[in-house]
Amino acid sequence: MALARFSALLVLSVGFIMSTDSARAAATDWVGDGRAAVRLITATDNVPVGSTLEAGLEFRFAKGWHGYWRTPGDAGIPPAVEWSASENISGEEISWPAPLRLVIDGLQNSVYENGVVLPVKLFLKQSHTSVRIKASISYGTCSDVCVPLEAELTLALPTGAGGTSAQSGLISSAQRRVPGSPDAAGVDVIGTRFAGAPSEPTLVVDLKGRYEAFVEPDLFVEGAGSGIPPAPKVELQDGGKIAHLTVRLAALPPAGRPLTLTLIDGNRAAEFKVPAEQAIP
Repeated sequence: MALARFSALLVLSVGFIMSTDSARAAATDWVGDGRAAVRLITATDNVPVGSTLEAGLEFRFAKGWHGYWRTPGDAGIPPAVEWSASENISGEEISWPAPLRLVIDGLQNSVYENGVVLPVKLFLKQSHTSVRIKASISYGTCSDVCVPLEAELTLALPTGAGGTSAQSGLISSAQRRVPGSPDAAGVDVIGTRFAGAPSEPTLVVDLKGRYEAFVEPDLFVEGAGSGIPPAPKVELQDGGKIAHLTVRLAALPPAGRPLTLTLIDGNRAAEFKVPAEQAIP
């Protein structure tokens, strides 16, 4: 069954709802089923000295199933998390590792396969004070059908002189997969511009690889209508050091709202903005 019938499938699908309050420090139990599951992990076994706590939401997907990025594309449910029931947590910041592009029946999707850790920075109300993290999560996983899932995760961390946890490596590895600046990725953004008629706009992005040639660059564009546009047309020059990417857009960005571009090429990824003022009048 194609993802185009996603809405109908959501009505028929049943989510898996469960709660866990693991006694082990730094990780909850897995909550889910044979298709997908999630757990909450932290980088330390105790509340660290300072104002922040490094954590992560680790998802795993069975073979043939996938989850979704922050902008899922033409179909899918991105992870949404409610932290308000937590104790000694004033706020949070979720980071998103680079996704994969998956096209099914012409529908564009930005997905995670096998598994992914979403790094989360939790801000503490009081340092040197124990915390109780409660995360209410809703997300979707898809194969031939799409299923909405939910999970309730609870993890308590005491104060103390604890070091890094057994899960800290998972979080740091996921943080390295989060797109940084083009400069950090060794990429120079030569220019960005909108072209074509307002009814059929395109976005043209010119890039230069400072140290490495481009191989198969992809560009995820957020903010130009719903979903994500198809993969760009790629033209490589100078032995692959210069890349011209042309993306067909569904619409121009609204005034005052820039596009967010995520460049992915092999193991390197970068995120940058395109001002809406560059759009065609």
